[in-house]
Amino acid sequence: MNGFPDLSSFLTRYFPVFMGTIFMAIFSGANALSLAGVTYLRGVDPSLKANYSVLAILVLVAVLVVGNVMIARGYPWADRLVAGYLAGCLLFVVPMIQYHPHMQVYCSAVLFPLFGLLLLNSKRHWEMRQKLVEVRHLRQAAIAKYKKW
Repeated sequence: MNGFPDLSSFLTRYFPVFMGTIFMAIFSGANALSLAGVTYLRGVDPSLKANYSVLAILVLVAVLVVGNVMIARGYPWADRLVAGYLAGCLLFVVPMIQYHPHMQVYCSAVLFPLFGLLLLNSKRHWEMRQKLVEVRHLRQAAIAKYKKW
């Protein structure tokens, strides 16, 4: 099939790094929001804090889902969206050290986005994105061919 491996070998090779990046992003957002509740928003009314948290969760989930769906659809710009998400979580968390949060939670909140960026920048993730871009081009060519009929 035009030099592409079958689906099972593709998934065996690339699915762990793809899901690893997603899980690192989920853990990064969760840690950032939980730390924000005890640092930046510690003096805020609990009901208002809950509203802010729900809104932040919705925004983070939307960005993460759009970025990963677009990566899976073969759009090269989507990796920058996920990288921006991870970098944003990291930059949001780093200044929290001044509030003296629990060090294990703080360290995990710093390490998860770094691991996510490392996975996103790995050779295997790059190869997967390149293959997905090729598949998108093949899909577009097939659609254009059949639209002529």
